[in-house]
Amino acid sequence: MHVPESSVIASIGNIYQAAHDPKLWPQAVESLRTLFDGSKACLVRIGPERRPDDLIAPSNDPAFQDRYLVEFADEPNIIEHAVAKAEVGATYSDLSFIGRETLRASRLWNEWMAPQDMYGGLTCKLASSGPSTWFFDVQRGRNQAPFDAADLALLRTIVPHLTRAVEISRQTRIGQLVSTSLSHLPFALIAVDAGLRILARNEAAEQILSDRDSGLSQRRGVLLTSDIQSTTRLQRLVADACSAGRGSLPGVGGDLLIVPALPAGDPAALAISVGPSMSVGTPTIALEPCAVVIARRFSQELPAGFAEAIAQFFELTPQEARVAAAVAAGQSLKQAAGLIGIRVSTARTHLGRIFGKTGTSQQSQLVALLRSVQVTLPRN
Repeated sequence: MHVPESSVIASIGNIYQAAHDPKLWPQAVESLRTLFDGSKACLVRIGPERRPDDLIAPSNDPAFQDRYLVEFADEPNIIEHAVAKAEVGATYSDLSFIGRETLRASRLWNEWMAPQDMYGGLTCKLASSGPSTWFFDVQRGRNQAPFDAADLALLRTIVPHLTRAVEISRQTRIGQLVSTSLSHLPFALIAVDAGLRILARNEAAEQILSDRDSGLSQRRGVLLTSDIQSTTRLQRLVADACSAGRGSLPGVGGDLLIVPALPAGDPAALAISVGPSMSVGTPTIALEPCAVVIARRFSQELPAGFAEAIAQFFELTPQEARVAAAVAAGQSLKQAAGLIGIRVSTARTHLGRIFGKTGTSQQSQLVALLRSVQVTLPRN
């Protein structure tokens, strides 16, 4: 079979497009089926917890595809056994690698492959991660010419691109998973370049930037604080993290506390930390040097459920947790005892046990530790 070079290039292009957009994988698999003049083609993940999107086979009958997931996906079959033994990147003909008679005597071939006109295929193992393996398979039908050496050579030409695309796709999905998780963290994450231009932010950052009284805002896409001095300090920390214009290793950034000037009530200061991103020091066409700004609301008012949360976190008794919470709120030990309704000597005994359970030895250390736990708790 003569295959035009333009068709090969187009199929490879479809593969790399699908690597960055999972919705395009059916189109990429279909283009490969057409390229090899196959009756069927599929991209499959084998391993635990199979899902419908683990079998990408756009030319399959949906009823047969559902049947595969129900009847064959959770039990070893002859093709998956062969794939498991192969090396990543290996390409082979199932009829020669498994054996025509062995394959056609199997339940998989008789009940799933043959009814869909799958009489001989080429398979390649694309990736393996823990118990999961990904492979591509293209089949020809009963009335088609079997695959020959030229077809196998063509697949071997495409396999490096297909293998790379599957890995890119996996890493992209992992990146999306991390990004989704970061977006739900209880503190703000903002990626900025050396000029404080905002590159990305999570949902908590959106809330802080939209709050006029938070002490942090944006203007024309540039991150600003509530006063010139703090913005200048923030600029220096970001420049240090980005190593802007120095040609050296990235700096460590630093910390900054912003206390908005509110007329009354709890000021709810922002504790800001600035650090280098993982890509700093390796500028590319796609991403300039950048830093990560983490902003956490820091209020003297303890959130609801604080005592219960630190009791669970540090394995404190309920009364120890009440003493610890009172100390964290700025109360003296005498005030804490009066507030809870216990003797000062009893409160002092509780405090000694709290020191032991938290690994601290002074009230100032204990307060700092408890306040650091506070920023991870939801506020009403």
